[in-house]
Amino acid sequence: MKGSKRLLRGRGKSAVYELRVATGRDPVTGKYGQVSRRWPGYAVDDPEVTTADKALAKLVKELEGNRSGRTAGAGITVDQLLVKWLKQITSEGRSPTTLREYRRLIDKRISPALGHVPARKVTALELDEFYQGLTDEGLAPASVRQVHAILRAGFRQAVKWRFLASNPATDASPPKLVSKTVTAPTVAEVQAMIQAAESDDPDMATLIALAVVTGARRGELCGLRWGDVDWTGHTLTIERSVATMGRGQLITKDTKTHAARRLTLDTFGEETLKRHLRVTEDRAADLGISVTPDSPIFTYDLVRPIAPDIVSHYVRSIATKVGVDTHLHALRHFAATELIGAGHDVRTVAGRLGHRDASVTLKVYSHALPERDRDAATALGKALTPG
Repeated sequence: MKGSKRLLRGRGKSAVYELRVATGRDPVTGKYGQVSRRWPGYAVDDPEVTTADKALAKLVKELEGNRSGRTAGAGITVDQLLVKWLKQITSEGRSPTTLREYRRLIDKRISPALGHVPARKVTALELDEFYQGLTDEGLAPASVRQVHAILRAGFRQAVKWRFLASNPATDASPPKLVSKTVTAPTVAEVQAMIQAAESDDPDMATLIALAVVTGARRGELCGLRWGDVDWTGHTLTIERSVATMGRGQLITKDTKTHAARRLTLDTFGEETLKRHLRVTEDRAADLGISVTPDSPIFTYDLVRPIAPDIVSHYVRSIATKVGVDTHLHALRHFAATELIGAGHDVRTVAGRLGHRDASVTLKVYSHALPERDRDAATALGKALTPG
């Protein structure tokens, strides 16, 4: 890569130069080009150091580095790119469960169709046809959008690494999501589930009750420890989550938003936990061990937390037993809709659920707002009615 400089005006220390560097043929775009910059500096015949020469040398070095980066990535395939991208986000501390899902979608969906294709040859049209093919196979729009998100992030990183000149996924059009109204069990149905679980598995009855009064996610419930309960302050802190990796291995990680939250416990929730603690302490005494602040609240062996999948299967089975068509995550919906229906503001509900942004709560549970709107209309009407 060669460079040159041309004196535009002035002499000596008032001289202004134009620096030019021929960049050659770009391996990505196939175009030839050059870069030019203006630089004030010393004249060629100045006995002192010529800053224009130094600036030109620096520009040449910078552009050579850029070109070598693009040359290195010119032949990289989609598979190779995504391997590098996964390594990058792993080093950034991405959640193990998120990484596992990314790898699953890459192995099952992306690699068979696009893995062998050079990344620089992928177009928005090719991506749209790929997404349509996934949809025709019966993949849900949400899952297709997950595939799109992986490709968009991978190509975005390729642009940062200068492997690509642009991100083809930016102009691609994944299928739109169709919003579905979330359904939650009624108060009577939840009570029936808790009562049935009391006779069948009291530990699970406690978990169901806590899920209802906290709105916590299943991994967060499984990750609770006795040290998270502040009996004096009547609060419960949620700061971790348990997830299942390959072959039933349990891992402990941050919450979904990577932030802890402290929830107030009402009398029902606190008394439920106190009864469960007494039962747990009795079991521990029989085994000659002690319950410590690090002991899991929900456990079968007093050492390891219960697995989230076991909880999900149990809730589904106990619901079926009492004739209720629901699942574990619906208990979170129950907590949200009951709070909004009772008139609590969305920001408070979002904080209790662990939503980073209240707009998420508003979007998911907008169906619960019409009742509050009717109450608001009634209140305004009463205020304006004479007498």
